[in-house]
Amino acid sequence: MTIPKKASLFAMLIMIMLVAAACGDKADNTAATKEPAATETTTGTDSETANTEETDNTEPASEEAKETENSQDVELGTTEKGSYTNDYFGVSLKFPEAWEFQDAAGMNELTSASSEAIAGDDETKKKQIELSQTKTLNLLMASKYPLDGGQVGPSAMAIAEKVSLLQGIRTGKDYLEATKKFMVDSQFPYDYKEMTTETIGGKEMDLMQITMDAGDGSTITQDYYSTIIEGYAFNFIFTYMDDKTKAEIDNIKKSVQFK
Repeated sequence: MTIPKKASLFAMLIMIMLVAAACGDKADNTAATKEPAATETTTGTDSETANTEETDNTEPASEEAKETENSQDVELGTTEKGSYTNDYFGVSLKFPEAWEFQDAAGMNELTSASSEAIAGDDETKKKQIELSQTKTLNLLMASKYPLDGGQVGPSAMAIAEKVSLLQGIRTGKDYLEATKKFMVDSQFPYDYKEMTTETIGGKEMDLMQITMDAGDGSTITQDYYSTIIEGYAFNFIFTYMDDKTKAEIDNIKKSVQFK
């Protein structure tokens, strides 16, 4: 696995697999989303809601089914040059206008193109990726340099994954602990700091910071922030390498606003 050149992309893919990988088959609810236009607000709907329409009109069989009913019309948000807004999750942020960016549709393409690099020949991981992808909303990917280039730079991502109490995911920390377990079990070459909490844009979020050796004497740092919003684990992943790139990320963090 070539982490240095595409660290941000791999971080996204790892997050996409987490709950399915950590919790196995405890929950099989899935969230399918429509791909949005590049700069338009688009919504997605949970596939299980559609499935229940094909069955008899009975009461939901579980609390998780009730959660699914309440999570229709999830907004993927609006990505424009230098900004991202999402009314469903009540969040907005700004990033440098010169940065490259991908909205949900572009992130879906990156995920499909790169998932094999994570799973390799491991059929179990492939199935975990497929399951978790159906529950994941790819919201934003903004980076200083193109992902398909050889230059590593700062980046900011936002993704959300449908979770439930049945999976034991009640807080952002629960989600991050599942993240860490998957990374450790997969023997990713990361060092982990103790989890903390931090307030971003007025909302308290749990934080897991990891570092990795870039292979050229430098270190890549990634800050994973997570909180539970409307039955989803809402996550930011910020990547930086040194004080200069950290300052760029800090400016993005300062711009985050939650309603």
